[in-house]
Amino acid sequence: MIYKKELLLVLVCFVISSCNMTEYKQLKIDNGKYYFTYNQDIPFSLQEKINSMIGQSSYSDNSKKSEIHIIKYELRAYDIYSGSALRALEKEIKATISFNVKSGNSMNMDHSMDTKSVNIMKRFSAIELNPLANNEMTKFMESEALNDLIDQLIIEVSLIDL
Repeated sequence: MIYKKELLLVLVCFVISSCNMTEYKQLKIDNGKYYFTYNQDIPFSLQEKINSMIGQSSYSDNSKKSEIHIIKYELRAYDIYSGSALRALEKEIKATISFNVKSGNSMNMDHSMDTKSVNIMKRFSAIELNPLANNEMTKFMESEALNDLIDQLIIEVSLIDL
């Protein structure tokens, strides 16, 4: 009986210690190392969102910083039909961003990375009787896809730094 209680105590301690009880750490881009530039066809709303989430860096002494150049941004919504319904049962939102990183601290200014693309896909139910609620859900999911896309951009740039 004593061994069962001790074994149960060890098992509970193992389960609790294996659960990651550390503090959540959000990845950030160091503004001292990077700055962002955009193509002309990138929407201003996306530029504002990136600058507000990541933080606008000062453009002084950009020769030592690495440039993250956002080349292309796409956001598409698809309706998914199935069965005998005359309307879509699900919607799929696909967001894509393409970028490249040019290193500023190397002697050779032509040193740049190939174009990298990050894709995010969100799928949600579109069975709403209220069309206004359906439109608001679509706007909300587009916003969530954009936030996830920026988070993935931060992760990719952080991995390049390693």
